[in-house]
Amino acid sequence: MARVVRASERALLLLLIDAASAVGGVVLALWTWTFTAGFAFSSAFVWEHAVWFLAVPIWIVALAPTRHASTVLDVKDTFYGIARASAIVFLVYLIAFFYAGSVALPRLVALYVLWDCTGLAVAGRLILLWALTRDQFARRFIIVGDAAAMATATALFDQPGLRDAQLLGLVSLEPKTGTSGGPVLGPLTDIGRIAARLTATDVVVAAKRDAPPELADKLLRCQEAGVDVVAFAQLYEQVLRRVPVRHLSSDWLMTHFLGAEGPRDTSPLAKRVLDLAVAIPMGTAGLLVGVFVAVLIKIDSPGPVFYRQTRVGRAGRQFSLVKFRSMRRDAEANGPQWSTQGDPRITRVGRVLRRTHIDELPNLWAVLRGDLSMVGPRPERPEFVQILEQKVPLYRARLTVTPGLTGWAQVNREYGDSIEDASEKLEYDLYYARHRSVRFDLLILASTVGRILGWRGR
Repeated sequence: MARVVRASERALLLLLIDAASAVGGVVLALWTWTFTAGFAFSSAFVWEHAVWFLAVPIWIVALAPTRHASTVLDVKDTFYGIARASAIVFLVYLIAFFYAGSVALPRLVALYVLWDCTGLAVAGRLILLWALTRDQFARRFIIVGDAAAMATATALFDQPGLRDAQLLGLVSLEPKTGTSGGPVLGPLTDIGRIAARLTATDVVVAAKRDAPPELADKLLRCQEAGVDVVAFAQLYEQVLRRVPVRHLSSDWLMTHFLGAEGPRDTSPLAKRVLDLAVAIPMGTAGLLVGVFVAVLIKIDSPGPVFYRQTRVGRAGRQFSLVKFRSMRRDAEANGPQWSTQGDPRITRVGRVLRRTHIDELPNLWAVLRGDLSMVGPRPERPEFVQILEQKVPLYRARLTVTPGLTGWAQVNREYGDSIEDASEKLEYDLYYARHRSVRFDLLILASTVGRILGWRGR
């Protein structure tokens, strides 16, 4: 059997690569400095300027998001993550430079450190990506399940996060039902022999309905033989960082959302401190912007400056949300409706406000009140919640989390205007609910800034 790099081993390799790129980058930067400034490079010189090695832990922490399983094998996301880490290190340097000055922290050395660390990190990641996608290191998958879930599981193998995987084929729990997406390898009774013959490394169980009793025994025997058994929902989360709402077994809610494997026990105090630390300075700056925005709204179209809506918060509690008006005064003369792409009800000023998300600045008051958090699922209107609870499985589960001004769903996809869109957003919301933390909130806030700068609102 080929030597497979497991997730834990890959995480360790990534950590070592990031640490090596940081240490190597600092040493190379100091050598370059001696070369350009005429100093003599030696171990004593490196020790004398050891303060620069403080960049190593900062660099390792800043690169943490790029070590996630969904990012490692995605070249675009990896490059974006390294660029973001470089920006974080540069920002930390600017703060340190403000206090220490140019004598202790010369700007030229900082440029060398940033350039060398980034270059070595990119080179290390590309080499690792090349190695992980070689056949001798590839993971070899067999999918076991029913037709509907297997079709979705098969589609996962087109994602960048599974570039190091080969799909060998399918074993259906429904022998009389056709399958698509890969060759049928044989009956369930032969799964052990099939896995051994094809040197499979992983078996994915993709069954929405209750599995037959003999499946558990067959999977245990696969596990005994060294073949990893993974649930489809778990693989889906790892690759897409979403929860497969429409393909969950009946016990998922109890075991993975409400039970011992459910959401992390985040500190309410830490989250509240983060909310206030972000909302107060934003709200203070927003007061100045708000005066200018109010004048533009009044000039552009008749009607009030602010627009008030009722939204549904945690545990179904309703609260009032205030926004800058971005639509015509009679926008909902025919009742509540979702906003669509190119919505003709949006005013000229309103289009700019939505693109930049400035229309949501008054929402900071709801954050200060505690009705909203800075990060969480988007609060929906009661009229839409009633419909979505009937149409979308597990939709009520998102109400266990305080809604947010921004969130994991908001930074990963555009506004939705259909039941299908709401279902996909729920997949992101449940992933956030299961993995929420202060660090995750900070990542989402940073991604939100990127969306605003990219003019990606609607």
